[in-house]
Amino acid sequence: MSHIIRSFNTILHRRPLLTQMVISGTVSGAGDMFAQYITGQKEWDKLRTARFVTLAAVFIAPPLNIWFRLLEKIQHKNRHILVAKRMLPDQLVFSPVFNAFILTNLRVLEGFSIDESISKMKNDWYDVYTNSLALWPAVQLCNFYFVPLHYRVIVIQVVAFFWNSYLSFKTQKH
Repeated sequence: MSHIIRSFNTILHRRPLLTQMVISGTVSGAGDMFAQYITGQKEWDKLRTARFVTLAAVFIAPPLNIWFRLLEKIQHKNRHILVAKRMLPDQLVFSPVFNAFILTNLRVLEGFSIDESISKMKNDWYDVYTNSLALWPAVQLCNFYFVPLHYRVIVIQVVAFFWNSYLSFKTQKH
């Protein structure tokens, strides 16, 4: 087991973005499959799962990678103030915009026009964002206090297994 962990760490440090993209896509796809299963969908919608894989790998992992690197530049001697200075822009600026970005791109991947995608995003955004505030601030507190930079996107995606199940359920029920 320790060999696997060492190999993973080596790959993660050599190619952090690619590793984060692969893990993000895999976890997101699994989250969608889980959502399909628990909602009693009789047949696996592979195309829907592929959209969630693409969404996470292409539209979520790269921006998160960049965002966490930007937040890492924020410094302060007091650890609690440091975490607060990273949390505030993360939850009050990045999160609302990022949720809109994700919801819009999901609809584009479904084949909707940009205008239709934006309209659907506006329908779902408030519920998604307010529900995100019940989960992601706690996750980010742990991330910023305890998790090294290269692992933060992965931690997000592990928690996102369940979050993506919710997103899949929320956006696919219409």
